[in-house]
Amino acid sequence: MGHSRIDGPSHLEPPAPPAERGSLRIGERVVEKIAARAAREATGVAAPETKLRDPKAGVKLRNDHATVRLDLDVPYPGQVKEMAGTVRQRVRSDVERLTGMPVVRIDVVVARMTRIGKGRRRVQ
Repeated sequence: MGHSRIDGPSHLEPPAPPAERGSLRIGERVVEKIAARAAREATGVAAPETKLRDPKAGVKLRNDHATVRLDLDVPYPGQVKEMAGTVRQRVRSDVERLTGMPVVRIDVVVARMTRIGKGRRRVQ
């Protein structure tokens, strides 16, 4: 079996440095989706057999940093403070890793507590 080689023109200039190639803007809705998914995954790990409503996220973007508000359900009985801390860590990690944007604040509002084992979470 033969191999073919295609050579492009050798006179092409190298690409411009990344800062000169253009701009990237990430919308609030994109960050909201990342935050909501991260929160859903964090609560799902804590209570896999409990049906919790999907978290809702709101985001404000200012000066290339994000402020996040999460409304979520937590399993009962459970450690609400620990769950909020776990969710904050996961959301901060995912948003910063996927967008390169620092998260300066994450407010967690516990909207409802659901008895552990009540129902099953949806598989998505």
